[in-house]
Amino acid sequence: MNNPHHLGIKEYLDQSLNKYYIGILKDNGFELVKSKMSGMAGFYVYKSNWLNFIIANDRGIIETNISSLYSKEYYDFDIINAYLLRLDGLNSSRNKFGGNDLTKRLNLEQESNLFKSNIELIKELFNKENYKKTEFELDRIGNERADLLFGPIK
Repeated sequence: MNNPHHLGIKEYLDQSLNKYYIGILKDNGFELVKSKMSGMAGFYVYKSNWLNFIIANDRGIIETNISSLYSKEYYDFDIINAYLLRLDGLNSSRNKFGGNDLTKRLNLEQESNLFKSNIELIKELFNKENYKKTEFELDRIGNERADLLFGPIK
């Protein structure tokens, strides 16, 4: 694998997209709807008839987020992983990405595996009927993560 520090922003983003996500996106009807490269950052936005997906490179750090078509709120796979674990209980078959530790980050391979292996459930969680409840729970988990990482807000 090429060292990301020797690649440009676009090249590293393209390499990460192609290695981990493009197959999942193509297999599930996602189309590129927007892209932008500027200075030390760049991103691609993909959309299907059921989900928005963003992959971005910000100063060499690749981030991925998803959103319901019915919302402007985007969520990372670390929070989605924690939510799926809670839905299933901790003895889940999904419990292979660091358990329920909100201070740990998934790598891109773990994220793409999580996305691929739970795509039908993610589709259901972010549909028109369920996205508000899903976002409420994801926001709660996000607040828990912020408290763990930065301490509770006083």
